[in-house]
Amino acid sequence: MGRRLIQCLMASVALGLLMPSVAGAQQSEIERLKAEQEALRQRIERMEVQQRMPEQHQDPLLRQRIERLESEQSKAAAAKGDAKVPRFVESINDDIRLTLSGQVNRAALYANDGDEDQVFHVDNDNSSTRLLFRGVGRFDEDLTVGTQIEVQIESNSSFDVSIGGEPAGFNTVSFTERKLELFFDSKTFGRLWLGQGDTASNGTSESDLSGTAVVSLASGAWLMAGSIRFQEDGTTGPRVRDVFSDFDGLSRDDRIRYDTPSFEGFKFSTSHVDGSAWDAALTYAGEISGIKTRAAIAYADADNKNNRNLEQVNGSASVLFPFGLNFTLAAGQQDLEKDGRDPSMYYAKVGYILSPFSIGSTAVSADWQLVEDRDRSGDEATTYGLALVQNIDRIATEAYVAARMYELDRRGADFDDIYAVMAGARVKF
Repeated sequence: MGRRLIQCLMASVALGLLMPSVAGAQQSEIERLKAEQEALRQRIERMEVQQRMPEQHQDPLLRQRIERLESEQSKAAAAKGDAKVPRFVESINDDIRLTLSGQVNRAALYANDGDEDQVFHVDNDNSSTRLLFRGVGRFDEDLTVGTQIEVQIESNSSFDVSIGGEPAGFNTVSFTERKLELFFDSKTFGRLWLGQGDTASNGTSESDLSGTAVVSLASGAWLMAGSIRFQEDGTTGPRVRDVFSDFDGLSRDDRIRYDTPSFEGFKFSTSHVDGSAWDAALTYAGEISGIKTRAAIAYADADNKNNRNLEQVNGSASVLFPFGLNFTLAAGQQDLEKDGRDPSMYYAKVGYILSPFSIGSTAVSADWQLVEDRDRSGDEATTYGLALVQNIDRIATEAYVAARMYELDRRGADFDDIYAVMAGARVKF
């Protein structure tokens, strides 16, 4: 009898010792499954956000890079025997899915105006440092409602620095608005935008599949050294930004905008802008036999808008072949009713995307731009540029270097050429 009692007690003690171990294993398995489920949800949400972005603003390589990164992360996690740790931004409103994204883009800029030279440490205005908060809620299977707050903060913008001047961001660094808007997106009827954001024509001069837009944005050659002034025998002339332009529509503004649903890659957009301006644009994004194409054409009427009184037609197209070769063209013309000038812009770029390194693709390009009558009748402003961008996929980084020359031919003047070299990196998060 005593022996049986001792055996029962020992069995009870053993069972008591084993139970926590079993419970712990079950809890660990539950936590692992939860982590996997959350990681899958986050991946789906990121892809949905990418798909719902306006097509002309999507990074053509973003989807490929996301899939490659997630594949590498999954393999690494599997090798360790761990589930990927989920990362997310939580909104206090359970009905709205909140995402946070942004980038930092810093560079060193060397500029030589033929008389003096200087090195600047700048924010690259081709694609400025910024933050984007995006909230999206689904009403039903057809209608989605969303909000966007995008702000930029530039210290010493490459567009504003000047030789011999104070740093462009000296004691003035602050958040500036890019987008403060909401939208209603219907799969059946299209999308309606309200607030500060892209007008229909914004981005229509910037179709670019070259992979070098981070430092050589299509038709945006003036962004590298916008405030450097031309010199003539020590006499100061106009700035680069005065004689160059990309003629890129009405930019971002307070407006109401409508986009039709995409039909075979085509989409029509129109907007009415605060100040009695309006515009319209037709865009295309598609792929045929592996050949990717982005194209846009736009018309803008800014009569009485900030006293600009202009009509403008502009457009661009970019083609990327499966083996990496790409071509980009852009053009635009303005009718300035105020003084009778008709400035025009022509742009061309050829590029190649290759993968000599395992860390990510490498993109190279050469471009040319001619702008006529931008500052004065008879002006001919020409620029030539070279760019190289190395993607480092594992850390979402683009390292780049670019060189550019600016020329200005003006009646009765003999300006020195301006040379600029920029090297830096953009990190997205």
